[in-house]
Amino acid sequence: MNAILGYASIVLLIIALAGPAFGKTGEITSTEELLQNLSHKDAKIRGEAAWALGKSGEERAVDPLIKALQDNNSNVREWAVLALVKIGRPSTTPLTAALHSNNDSVKWQAAAALGLINDSNATETLSNALQSNNSTVRYWAAAALGQIRDNRSGPRDALVSALGDGNETVREEAGWALRSTEGAGAAELLIKLLKDDDPNRRMGAAQSLGDPADVQAAKPLIETLQDREPGVRFVAAAALGRMGDSQAIVPLIGILGDSEEQVRREAIRALTAIGRQATEPLILALNESDNITQEAAADALGQIGEERSVEPLIWAFKNGDRRVRHAVVIALAGINRSLAVTPFIQLLGDSNVESDRRADAAFALGEMDDERAKMSLIKAMSNDNDSNVRISAARALKNIGNTTVPEYSI
Repeated sequence: MNAILGYASIVLLIIALAGPAFGKTGEITSTEELLQNLSHKDAKIRGEAAWALGKSGEERAVDPLIKALQDNNSNVREWAVLALVKIGRPSTTPLTAALHSNNDSVKWQAAAALGLINDSNATETLSNALQSNNSTVRYWAAAALGQIRDNRSGPRDALVSALGDGNETVREEAGWALRSTEGAGAAELLIKLLKDDDPNRRMGAAQSLGDPADVQAAKPLIETLQDREPGVRFVAAAALGRMGDSQAIVPLIGILGDSEEQVRREAIRALTAIGRQATEPLILALNESDNITQEAAADALGQIGEERSVEPLIWAFKNGDRRVRHAVVIALAGINRSLAVTPFIQLLGDSNVESDRRADAAFALGEMDDERAKMSLIKAMSNDNDSNVRISAARALKNIGNTTVPEYSI
């Protein structure tokens, strides 16, 4: 759930639950007494007073409640925010002024309250708050603008600038706010920003796309997979994964060999999210000469879990490097351990197979944890002419039914 919407839901829940409780004290009846209790030494009484003032709707309580945003107790501060929201539009001007405070905590609480009050008179100051040195203030300013949904050029331009924020959560919230304010035209605007000169803004735009409804964004996001900045490629891959569009499969496989590991990892996640449609293209990718691509393809196939990929994965084990073989073992263990046992037993027992592959076959059998492999592993542990194979077989045996293997046997 988006942060500001989650905050609003929490507010409504707290109001529903706490309103009656604070109304039963019966001891405090006058606004003067409630205002005095905002300074009480007991934080619970200060919180009750703040909420009661909010329920009263008294405009003269606004300034004292603004001051309560600096209370040293977080519960009191929260009740003060809720009270200001409850009072509503009379709180707008003082809250807007509070956005100029030297206290960042006051500023972000004021921004959150203004978003919940939903008064467009606050949008100019909230737009300016997007330039704050404090990322929490910027986040809540963006969230508030998204809640208010003022589609005038000022707030929109401020949010577009915030898409280039150095903080990921601020960029994400600015993107959400743009979608909220721009409605159907938001995707078109964000697509244009994929070509922006600022890499952070390109990243923010890609991060904000990826809704399955953004059909027109698929091709531009695919093109963005070739962006010169790895962070932009990363978020473009993530967006395509969220979209689940099959036309992205081959381009995503194309970046499985990306120079940046984080991009490769995100491409794997995206292909896994797209699911079974990606199986055949990934199987073809196992034939790539690039070991990095083979390794990533094996990883993705393991996560997708299609049994038809077992045989191609075993082929990749026979032909890939050490990292590819390890990825294949993990993939096969996740897809169907039973199907892979016999081929690995054959590999382990074939003296024509290189010793390092036989050792990895023994490792694989340990990962499969299948009793059928026990005799072959015992034989390899005792008779194989390579010490690494014998050691690997002994270690694998320990994983099969908790078999006890004497150390002297290897």
